Amino acid sequence: MKKIIFFAAAIIGSVTAANAQSQSQAKVKVNVELKPFQSIEIGSGKGTGNDGAVTDGYDDEVTLKYQNINDYTNGVEKSVLKQLKVSSVGSGYRVKATLSSPNFTKTAGAGATVYDAKKLLEIQVGGKSVSTDINMDFGPIGENSNAGSSVLNNELDVKYIGKPLNETAVTELLGKNGDRNTIAKYTIDVVYTIAAN
Repeated sequence: MKKIIFFAAAIIGSVTAANAQSQSQAKVKVNVELKPFQSIEIGSGKGTGNDGAVTDGYDDEVTLKYQNINDYTNGVEKSVLKQLKVSSVGSGYRVKATLSSPNFTKTAGAGATVYDAKKLLEIQVGGKSVSTDINMDFGPIGENSNAGSSVLNNELDVKYIGKPLNETAVTELLGKNGDRNTIAKYTIDVVYTIAAN
């Protein structure tokens, strides 16, 4: 009987020792760091401003076409829904636009070699419009400059407006001796950036 009790005690002791050995532990500290950042890129509306075609070297393209009396007297516009996609983590933001030049440059036709962008173009970003200049600031977007105004992948609509043209402007753009069958084409680059609010 003593042998059986001793044997049972030995088994219980070895099971307890085995359990104690299998309950070892390793402790890991996990850190999470959130770095504020901002980004701007072309959104899901890409290509809709120019019937889907985009010239090599550009992220998107928009063409404003003057085709009839209404276009010339009232101007033309092209809304590109969701053209820009912005993220601003840690603050509100402002969108800025920079023109490649203060002037449009002629690429086809007999008109003026350059034409003042202020006379021809207006841009609205997210419903905000500013005076056309080589540097434009469409901010602030977001209520304040703290993390409460953070956004991820926020898509903004952009509207391009070709201003109304009078006879003097038409003559300058088409050229006094321009061929009535030749389309005059002018171009300018717009570069969008994002900055903290």
